Amino acid sequence: MGDEDHPAMNVHIEPAENPRSEAPRIDRKFIEDHRLIDRYLEGKLPFKGARDLEDWCRAHPHYLSELRLAERTHASLRLLEAGGSPQDLREPPPPWWRTNYFLAGLAALAISSLIASWALAGKNALLRGELDDARSRVRLGSLQPPATQSMLRVTPDRAAAVGQARVAVNHDSPQMLDLRIDMSYSGQQQFRVTVDKRDQGRVMVIDNLLRDSNGDVKLAFNTSALSAGRYDVRIEALPLLGAPIAAGWLTLDVR
Repeated sequence: MGDEDHPAMNVHIEPAENPRSEAPRIDRKFIEDHRLIDRYLEGKLPFKGARDLEDWCRAHPHYLSELRLAERTHASLRLLEAGGSPQDLREPPPPWWRTNYFLAGLAALAISSLIASWALAGKNALLRGELDDARSRVRLGSLQPPATQSMLRVTPDRAAAVGQARVAVNHDSPQMLDLRIDMSYSGQQQFRVTVDKRDQGRVMVIDNLLRDSNGDVKLAFNTSALSAGRYDVRIEALPLLGAPIAAGWLTLDVR
């Protein structure tokens, strides 16, 4: 049979119920029926239920007055004290890092650190100044202008390690010393002078020094150019052909 043979059917679909039931509304009757106050005090309410109860009591403070919770609380405390379990209702002590002693110690430590930092900064500035002075002295050299000028004639030893020929000068009293080394006993005309600081190293080598008509080899220098110590001076004759020939020795003492 065709569709036209059947009468029209009206189908009514009921809306599905919300699977989630609405949360019960808290009021005085609901609180008393479900003993919410007792369960709250016993800590048996879930977190959301406890928050809802607190919000309702905050909006209805007269309800708590009717329950006389304050009197019941005091009576409970007296009963606990009589049973040997008094409750300390004072505020808990603050943690150690919030005590006055800790804060005072922290302030003292901060002040001490600040003072130490200032002292260290001052010391660094002083050392920096001394370093700059030392660099300036190195850059400018250790020479000081000679206050006097003098001439000294010395006859060197003709063998090494004799130690009789000595010249003494003062580094702190700079002078221009005209040192004349008597080489009249040598048959050579040209010489080399080598200066070594004892136990340290070579200071200078001066080549091709000619002796004058008196047989002297002249060597002029500022005494402030040499630091305190003992110097060995060796004189070598330079023949036209052949190796240098050791011809004299002397010791230079700088105080």
